[in-house]
Amino acid sequence: MSPMNVETNRLFTDINKKYEEWHKATYYVKNLKAPQIKPPLDPTPEGLEKEIWVKASLLADGLRFDDSALEGICDVYREQSRWLFDWNISEHRYYLPEELLLPMDSVVQVRENSDSRWMCTVEDGAMVLKRDGKFVIECRHIPRPKYYSMEASPGIIMRRIAPKRGQDCLVLNYAPFCMYWTTDDGCQFCNIVPNMRWTKDDLQVTKRSFDQILKTTKAAFDEGCLKHILLTGGYLSKHKKKTGEEIDREDKMILDIIHAQQEALKRDDIPVNVIRTAPEDKDLKSIEEHKKKGAYSVAYNLEVWDPTLFKKYCPGKDKVQGRDHWLRALEVAAEVYGPGRVSTHFVTGFIEPEESLLEGIEWCSERGIGSIPLVWSPVKGTKYDGFRAPQAEWFVEMVKKIADIRLKHGVDAFEPAALPNDCYLCAMPSLIADELRLRRVKRELEEKKK
Repeated sequence: MSPMNVETNRLFTDINKKYEEWHKATYYVKNLKAPQIKPPLDPTPEGLEKEIWVKASLLADGLRFDDSALEGICDVYREQSRWLFDWNISEHRYYLPEELLLPMDSVVQVRENSDSRWMCTVEDGAMVLKRDGKFVIECRHIPRPKYYSMEASPGIIMRRIAPKRGQDCLVLNYAPFCMYWTTDDGCQFCNIVPNMRWTKDDLQVTKRSFDQILKTTKAAFDEGCLKHILLTGGYLSKHKKKTGEEIDREDKMILDIIHAQQEALKRDDIPVNVIRTAPEDKDLKSIEEHKKKGAYSVAYNLEVWDPTLFKKYCPGKDKVQGRDHWLRALEVAAEVYGPGRVSTHFVTGFIEPEESLLEGIEWCSERGIGSIPLVWSPVKGTKYDGFRAPQAEWFVEMVKKIADIRLKHGVDAFEPAALPNDCYLCAMPSLIADELRLRRVKRELEEKKK
């Protein structure tokens, strides 16, 4: 185990232990009201390889639901809560599950598509996934946390303050609006702002008070159903007061939330990963300040590596921060936070050629920065609605190449507290955590044979 992993485990031993107790009590005790909550099967290379392909296919093509697979949603099973984007490929229903669990605990984000070849249904008491009408694999639901229905303030349930993602991650969207969109410079593949218009009923509350955040965080961790936290949101521009003082609204909002969560957990060190735009200060001194004030790890998402494509498809990021500044911010963050605490996302299958994407993975991995390849889908609210993503096999082969590069430079899966998007239990729409898990299982089996 790396020194960083040892330190992470030491800091958050109590939180991890409480989660393990909750998980055993929830998944390993038969619940007649929630028969689709079951313990996982032991992972095998063959089983994980199949689950990676199934996950890739479901992310790329979406799926349909028979009503039998939706019984218990919003009651004993957790529902979708569109806390940042709407990933559904077609018009969606209320309410769908947020994710599905495959037998060996691979977690698949739900993307409903009324034209998909995939169907989720219940047969003979088991929930199954079929493709073209033929059985492929069993699946299960994730339990709905008790804190979801508790009130953060009168009339506002905690699910709308900070929902859960995957099996063990609390997510909070600090800014559901992105100010790149005010000048029509939003990233071309993103629907963060359109998402606000059509998901008002279940979107996170736009303005949350310190007290709401504190109460929700405390209730979720008191329940024991979480191990770490992810903060994310759209870009917020700086605000100039009449006095001439300039306020970095994004910084302030993030640090205020971290402070509320520190108060909730009664500790300075909390397992929080902050996904945000690259800080704008030229000397990037703010990065060290963020770490001192409680950000445990950070991600500045570049999305596209090629400079020309970055300028075209991420125009806001190109105009405001600029690609060179963005790269420098990643490098400085890697120096400040140390190994295993800095990452960036790439949108794979959208527009970037394979050669360019792998060049970006190499650059990041050489610097100890985790690269997270997102599986793109043509979502509503963008001009690519109606396009289609590459076939599942393309994503499966691509993630193998990405894992090869990461492992060549010693960038194995980060600890969840340092990078939730490297955690296979966190349901990120990416295959890298699953592929790195597969590699680990293979290594462990080889070592046992020696």
